[in-house]
Amino acid sequence: MYRRDLELAPGAEFRLRRRLSARLLAGLFALAAVAFGAYDLAIGHWWVGAGTLTLAFAFMLQLTQAEIDSWRFEERHVVRRLLTFRGLIEERLHATEIRGVRVAFAKGRARAFIETMDGEEVPLVEGKEAEVRRVADKLNAALMRPPGFLH
Repeated sequence: MYRRDLELAPGAEFRLRRRLSARLLAGLFALAAVAFGAYDLAIGHWWVGAGTLTLAFAFMLQLTQAEIDSWRFEERHVVRRLLTFRGLIEERLHATEIRGVRVAFAKGRARAFIETMDGEEVPLVEGKEAEVRRVADKLNAALMRPPGFLH
């Protein structure tokens, strides 16, 4: 699934992080749900309050999951970190398994994806063309860099 809420993190290394606007919006939804749930409980609407607090918990869980879901490049691997029902998972794709990072256009938006040597497409981000091209260019540059040596 292509992510629309990611941007390049500042710095020399390749790392994608959630946009501040996405973080704030999700946090405000969770906070509003807690406030409405507490209000409903306070005025004696037990079922509505319990349902609203359950919804607030779901918003917080989704916020946590979205914050943990990230991409970075480390030690010649593209690493995706996700939180699933089975727990925290790290998917690693070695640079030698990657043919390149491509940009395609669909529904008026640009999409960046990793193309593996097997021809598989691993979705990264979707958004405005300039932003998506920056993501693709930075990851391609990281893939082309020779591995570092220890002295």
